Amino acid sequence: MKWNVINKEGKESSSVELNDEIYGVELNASILHSVVKAYRANRRQGTHATKTRSLISGGGKKPFKQKGTGNARQGSSRSPLMEGGAVAHGPQPRSYTQKTNKKLRQNALRVALSDKVRNKAFFLVDNLAMESYKTKDVVSLLSNLGLSGKKALIVDSHNSDHLLRSARNIKGVSVANAELINTENVLGCSAVILSKESLENLSSRLNNN
Repeated sequence: MKWNVINKEGKESSSVELNDEIYGVELNASILHSVVKAYRANRRQGTHATKTRSLISGGGKKPFKQKGTGNARQGSSRSPLMEGGAVAHGPQPRSYTQKTNKKLRQNALRVALSDKVRNKAFFLVDNLAMESYKTKDVVSLLSNLGLSGKKALIVDSHNSDHLLRSARNIKGVSVANAELINTENVLGCSAVILSKESLENLSSRLNNN
């Protein structure tokens, strides 16, 4: 399919051909769910811990006599039934890592990008390079694209410090490299803005051949 390329003023400057195998994929919610769930699970540290009986100090002496108190019998203050005792079946340090293969992650990213294309939330800009730190230039770009106040993901091929610092204090706007964006990044925004060069890099990354 043909897609318009616009300049920073929001005016059409040229057009490109989008690969249907990357940007025309049918929606598959199950793939998106499994991949995003894995991304989020892999960020969990898993350092939570509760004390078992072996980790509680004391407990060698019987808390109170066996009979005559009216209470249930207890043999140790370490028991989960006692105040200050252990926690029964509490969480312990563990890994939450979920493995997903490369082809599944690539396919999920194709599905997510295709969804943005279908919903006209996919913008191609001829050049996103910035020569100085100017937040107002990024604000102007978003305004020209009709994205003021919306969550937007700006994707460029270069790790441009000027672009990153100019956009990072705008609420809802994030900047990413075409080599590093993933399904969660795309689904977490209202619109994706790519430079023409980043489109080429992303297409070659997701090419089936």
